[in-house]
Amino acid sequence: MAGELELRQTFFDTDKDFDQLVELQNEVYKNEGRHFSQDRFKHWYIENPFGRAISFNAYDGKKMVAHYVCIPKKMLIERRVVNGILSMATVTHPNYRGRGLFKTLAKMTYDYARDNGYEFVIGVANANSFHGFMKYFPFQFVAQLEFKVGYGQHVAVDGDKTFYGYWDEDAIRWRNKTGYTANRDTIIGNYGKYARTLMGCFDGKTLSGITLRKVGFSLKPMLYIGLGGKPQGAFVKMPKFVKHSPFNLIFMDLTGGKLPKMNKDNVFFQLFDFDVV
Repeated sequence: MAGELELRQTFFDTDKDFDQLVELQNEVYKNEGRHFSQDRFKHWYIENPFGRAISFNAYDGKKMVAHYVCIPKKMLIERRVVNGILSMATVTHPNYRGRGLFKTLAKMTYDYARDNGYEFVIGVANANSFHGFMKYFPFQFVAQLEFKVGYGQHVAVDGDKTFYGYWDEDAIRWRNKTGYTANRDTIIGNYGKYARTLMGCFDGKTLSGITLRKVGFSLKPMLYIGLGGKPQGAFVKMPKFVKHSPFNLIFMDLTGGKLPKMNKDNVFFQLFDFDVV
């Protein structure tokens, strides 16, 4: 293991870049039985209609040993479409941990985003990453996302909000690569073999030009994960004995205070806004 690492932005414009990323991810998660492929990363990193991923990485020679990435995301903030980035993934090879690479790569990413007109960073941090985000950067902890299970095929906005995820037809078609279904204005996904998910609701005009297969009756339970939404039907909070990583919504203003402050009562945030499954 060399002592001096090269830290630089990666544009992922060659298969070689993706090969290095896949190799790193497969090494880090090999004990969890997860396997990654180029196609999955290409979908998120270069096919997003809101823009290509912003990623800074550490290299030991030609080998990628640490990776941080955000993807462009839009939100409606006080009815204005605002460009920001979604914190998507951070991973470091076990042999290179403890060297402050996450902090350095994330700062490079946020500085680049600020310099290029992005106004916010938003993310959903799990138990492993939450401490680092809050310790090293001026993120605001908004709230833990609600996690409910039940039966019903529709979700509604719970009152007027200051912050909404913004999606146009092209972006919804891009996200629909996994084949969602729909019930009225609600898009529904699958969570493995045993459950479905309320991905999010949209106005009819946004969905009018998009063909989605209509959802049929199913005995599978429905999962709702989000903030500011009201699932319609019979739903209860996920029991505490069902273990899952906390979904911590975090937000950072890159404008120096020009944006309103986000809180648990003024944001409508859905699975569609962050889930990458």
